[in-house]
Amino acid sequence: MKISRLTAFLMIALAAGCASTPAGETYTGEYFYNFEWASFFPDGNLDERWCVEGDMSRAELPATEQSGPWGWSHVVVQGTLGPLGSYGNLGACKRILTVTKLVKVSNMRGAE
Repeated sequence: MKISRLTAFLMIALAAGCASTPAGETYTGEYFYNFEWASFFPDGNLDERWCVEGDMSRAELPATEQSGPWGWSHVVVQGTLGPLGSYGNLGACKRILTVTKLVKVSNMRGAE
């Protein structure tokens, strides 16, 4: 069976589209980071804390001490929220937020 170039191209394009991963849901909140860990507090629910995985370097100020950077930023991210559990430093986080895209960063401030 012979297929045309156009048919082959369309089949490859369709397969590539199916293999791509979506960015996930959008979350807005406060991002805290230090030398040990990073966490996310969703807007409207500061009692909720999620551990953060993914590249958040654009949301972090440069280190001013040998221990590394630490501080707060308000962020909008896209990602996937994991199941309920006990995660992070002493089990302080209820979920893990895997960030696939850092959409916006504002109000960057170092912790004192």
